[in-house]
Parts: sequence; structure tokens; C-alpha cells
Amino acid sequence: MKKLFFIILSLISVNAYSQEPETDFFNLSLEELLNIEVTTASKKAQKISDAPATVVSYSADQIERYGWRDLKDMFRALTGIDVSYDVQGEVKTLVTIRGVEGNQKILVLQDGQRQNPITGERFIFGHNMPLNLYKRIEIVYGPASALYGADAYAGVINLITKDGGDIDGITSSVGYVSTQAVNASVTFGKKIADDIDVILFGRVYNGKDFEWHNYYKDAVDYQAVNEYTGELGQLEKSYPIRNWNMLGKIKYKKVTLGFDWQHQLESNAPSTIPTQYAYVKNNVWGQDIRHMYLNYDVLRTEKFDLEATVTVGDYAINPASNFFIPTASVKDGPLDRGRAGYKYGYSGYIQGNVKADWKISESLNVITGVSFENVISFPKTQNLTEPYHLDAGLQDDLSFFVDPNGYTFGLLGFRENVFGERNFTNFGSFVQGEYKPLDNMIITLGGRFDYNSIYKETFNPRLGLVYKPISSLTLKALAGTAYIAPSNYYRWENWANPYAMHIPNLSIQPEKLQSFEFSALYYISKSMSVRTSIFRNNMSDIIRPVQAPDQEGNYPYYNPMRALIDSSVYSGFVEINANLGEMYSQGAEIDVNYQVARFLFSLGYSYTNGEDKESNSKIPKVSQQKLNTNITYNGEKLFASFTARYYGGIWTAPSNSLYAGTEEIPGAFVLYANVGYKINKSLTFNLSADNVLNAKHWGSAPYGESIWIQPRAPQSLLKVFGGVTFKF
Repeated sequence: MKKLFFIILSLISVNAYSQEPETDFFNLSLEELLNIEVTTASKKAQKISDAPATVVSYSADQIERYGWRDLKDMFRALTGIDVSYDVQGEVKTLVTIRGVEGNQKILVLQDGQRQNPITGERFIFGHNMPLNLYKRIEIVYGPASALYGADAYAGVINLITKDGGDIDGITSSVGYVSTQAVNASVTFGKKIADDIDVILFGRVYNGKDFEWHNYYKDAVDYQAVNEYTGELGQLEKSYPIRNWNMLGKIKYKKVTLGFDWQHQLESNAPSTIPTQYAYVKNNVWGQDIRHMYLNYDVLRTEKFDLEATVTVGDYAINPASNFFIPTASVKDGPLDRGRAGYKYGYSGYIQGNVKADWKISESLNVITGVSFENVISFPKTQNLTEPYHLDAGLQDDLSFFVDPNGYTFGLLGFRENVFGERNFTNFGSFVQGEYKPLDNMIITLGGRFDYNSIYKETFNPRLGLVYKPISSLTLKALAGTAYIAPSNYYRWENWANPYAMHIPNLSIQPEKLQSFEFSALYYISKSMSVRTSIFRNNMSDIIRPVQAPDQEGNYPYYNPMRALIDSSVYSGFVEINANLGEMYSQGAEIDVNYQVARFLFSLGYSYTNGEDKESNSKIPKVSQQKLNTNITYNGEKLFASFTARYYGGIWTAPSNSLYAGTEEIPGAFVLYANVGYKINKSLTFNLSADNVLNAKHWGSAPYGESIWIQPRAPQSLLKVFGGVTFKF
């Protein structure tokens, strides 16, 4: 009866669950399960049962079994996450965690080092984050600005690289994707001496992506692509991928030197409206993200640890990036020509961090730190008629958009027509204390203060209570806040085409989130676990594009691009980024895991609802009900996994041009499969298939789903990958 009571309690209560990062966790004892360590939740190693957060962790073996090649693949198996693949180039995969939408709201780390552009651009989840380099991935659900500052809003993903000793030689892999792409990588790793460990990694993903226009030809999707004529019709309609990655890490005694370079160039077309932006080969979006860091363990004792890190990094939009705009040679004629509107942007920074972890007593631990960032920021340019000239300096001449009275974009009082660097600094400090009043209870209290030279002060507190009524059951109550920086990307974003114009807004304030969560994790037996959660997210000062308000005296905004349609008209639709309204999301999740013999069965279900109070509508981009089922077999030589993903109808924004916020994008059932065979310790073959049933289905499109974005994003049909891995 007592055991039944705790099973029922876990099913109606709430969440904090992790899979063992190095080994199949169902092969461990209960004591070992409760002592698994994670580092992301508190910036230090701690038991998964003690972490003041909901944490999920996957090991290298699990990544291999599931057949995940890039970080984007992982989202299809995570409970509580809405994912829409193959959307517009600056996003590629749209991710919504517990009803909080936006790739820039997920902080991505690599060995604790920030991967997101520091100036707030959306993180691209494309074929650009290979997973065969990592020994584990830790995912923290919920806000973490109390530790990490800006952009740790909906969650944190920490990619923890392998050490040289984990590789102990050379590992190489090569594979072919049925869309006509090659995926190849090589890793060298070695523990050269007791004090020296080295790893070097390189990967290339080159070829084409799925050709959506050949399979989704109905009027609201891709019909126009097949109706291009003239010069436009002669251009190749394909979706290129030209990606590569480099990484290195050298450890010598207390010092670690690391670097990484992520080069991404993929199609910018999918999910844009093909009459607004052409589906042709040279319509691409590319970027480079680079980092180098030096970490020094200043002091490490039984009671006190002190470490310091210096990081330099930058982010650059590839000058080839463009929005290719189709036009007609005569008014209302067929689309027979086009031109590219090129983009460029850059940011670079140097950052210093000092962190201390002090075990004051058996019942009290304090972790604290300070950071300072100096940032060079050149916001994304207007649509340029030719690729940006890198030798011209960081400036963007907008004199073409100055109206007869000298106002840029016709914005009253705004006479600046050359945009240059918008540099800033940020100082941050945090402290977090963990107190154990009882052996089976931990109270966590902390907060972080940031001062930014642009938007001034922010403070984000955190509170957690962890209680273990019995050794096999962990209950957690969590509360925290987070914020999105009103970065230069949002403040200075501008673009124009003959149909619409986006202009800067320098008055944006941080977007804020308050989160409350209750969770439970119960190990019913060595072979079965249940975790549940209920949560509530309150969001305010939402940063979003909105129609620019009328100016004093109805003074018109100025878009000379509009004159390409009608030579007498210089106005039209104008939008800005602004703080507008409030939202909330709430829901519940449950994960059940059961292992028998060599099979692992996992079932995850989530329910999410919420409201956008500005529009009095449901929060967009969200399926109210989602179900993930995973079956994994792990034999001595053969391994296999099957993932079934079901999502219900997706709520749309009121601006949706097809569903108008009153209907839902249809849900779908999608099946993924992966099979591998280990010939010996040195050779493994792998075959995987995405969308095994070739189901035609749709996901959410990014942004407002209107003007230039399709009302829904068609998803890839069947994709097959075959590969081989060598170890020597």
C-alpha cells in the first residue's frame, strides 16, 4: 500500500529526471542512480537528485542508438517540446519549450562556453551541430538567468565534449543522405601523458536538402515555385548545404585551452512565401561562430574550488547570405526575374569569468562568480544590392531611405543615416547557496545581478526545495526568473522590400519570465522509473514584431522600395520590434521508462495550454498534446531504436494568413528508425530513416506567419542515412 501511494503521488505531482550520462542507467543500482552527477543546473557537479532543476541527460551511447546526427534531431524525442523542422534559413528548426517559443530563448553551451551569438541573434538548429563529439548532453528545463544571465530563458543545453582519453586514437565516419548529401568527420584523441590530454575534431556536411517544392505543390505552399518563368525560371531550384565544424581541446595540468569554429550555409528559402522570396539555389543563409577560451583551475581543495576563464569569440553573417526577391517584368505579370537582398552583421567579444565553490560545512555550500563582457556589435544590415565588402569597415549607409525632410525611414526625429558599431559592456555577478536543514532536504536560494551599458540593471532570483521522503522518491519545488536582452539585433534590425519595411526601435526593454514548477522522480524498481511535472510560465514585455504606430500628424514612413510597385507610393506596411503584452503557458508532463532484458521502453506525454493576453488568443506554435514513444534494443553487436512522435493540432497566431488564429495546423504521427551493427570494436555500420511512413505533415512557421512567411511549414518526407564508423 505504501508503495502504491508513492506511485500515485508521482503520477499527479511533478519533475526532475536524468538519464545516466556514461552508461545505461537501468543497469545501475538504485544508489548509483541517485548519485549520477550533472553540472549544468548549478555550474558545479552535483547529484541529479540534488539539482534544483529539471534535468535530462543523454550519453554518447544513447545518442548513437537513437541515430541523432545533429542537435536538432534530439528535440523529436524530448517530452514537452514542440519542434518544427526545415523552416526559414535564420532558424532552420523552430523549438518551443513548454510553450516558450524562440531559438534565441534557449542558451546553448559547449563545455560551459556560450555558443549563441552574444548579441541575441536566433540560434540556428540546422545540420551544423554534430553530436558524435560529445560524451553527454545535459538539458535543463526552465529559466536559468539566475546563473547564466541573458537568454537562459526557456532552458539550457550543455554539450559536454569527449576527452582525448575517451577516443584513444582516431575515429572517422562517413555517411550518405538520400537528399544527396555527404556527412563525414574525423576525431583524434589521446591522453599523451598523465598531465596532457588532446582532442581534435573536424566534420563536413555537404550536399543538398529535401526539395519541398516537388512534393508540396498546393496553393498555400509551393505551387508558385513551379510557375517561375524567364530568367527566374532558369535558375536551379535546389537547397544547398555547405557546413563544416572544427574543434580542439588541450588539457595540461590545471589549464585547458579550447577552440571551436562552426561554419553554416544552408538554404534561406523553406517556409517563406515563394512569391515574396524565390526558391532558388543561391537564396542562402550562412554564418560563422568562433570561440577560443583558456580555463585555469586556480585552486581545488576538498572545501574550496576557484577557477578563472577568459574567452574571445565572434559571430559573422556570411556575406553571401541573402533574401532573393522575385519580381515581374510587367505589373501583375508572371514572376520572371529576381534580385538578391544581401545581409551582413558581426559581433565580437572578450569575456572574463571567475567562479568560486565553497563548502562551508556539511550542511551549507555557496557558489558565486563574477563576469565581464566587452562587446563589439555591428547589427544586421539592410538588404544590400551586392555582398557586403568586408574591407569597407563596419558601417551601413541608409541614405537611400532618407525622406525629403531628412528623416531616415521617415521616422520623425531620426536623422542618422549611417549605422556603425553599437558596442556595449556587461557586468554580471551571482551567488547561490545550498542549505541542508535535514539529511533528506536541500534548500537552494540564489540570484544574479547584471548591469548592461545599454539597458541598465536586471536582477534574477532563484529558489528551490528538494525533499526525499524515501530514498527512491525525489520531490522538487522550483521558482525562478529569466530575461531576454533587448539586444542590438532587435533594437537596430531593419530591412525593406517592395511589400513591407522593418525599422529600428531603440526603446526596447528586457522581456521577462517567471516560472513555477513542482516535480517528482520515483524509481519504482531498478527496471522502472516515473517522473512527472507541472509548471507555469508567466511572460511579460514580450519582444515581437508589430505594426509601427501612426506618427504625429499622420507623418508617413518612407520606403522607396515601395516605388518599385507604384512610382508614386513611398509608404506601405511598416513594422518594428517592441515590448507588447503578456503571455502565460502551463501544463504537465510525465515520462515512464521500463527496461526488460536488452530492451528499453520510454513513454513521454505532455499537455500544454496558455494565452497571449495581447490578442486574447491561445499561445501560438504549440500543440496542446504531444506523445513520444521510444523503443531501444542494445545487443552485443546489434542495436536499434524506434521513435514515434505524435503531436496534436498546432495553435496559430491571429495573424496567420490561412488559419487566422481560429483553427489549428493539423497534427501528425511521425516515425523514426535507426539500426546499427558493430562488426568488431573498430567497425560499425549504421542505417537510419526519418519519417519512415513518408507522412505528409506540417509544423509551425517562424515569426508572425504572415506577409512573407507561410502559414505553416511543410516538413520533410522520408530521409534515409547510411554510414560507417572506423576506429583505429
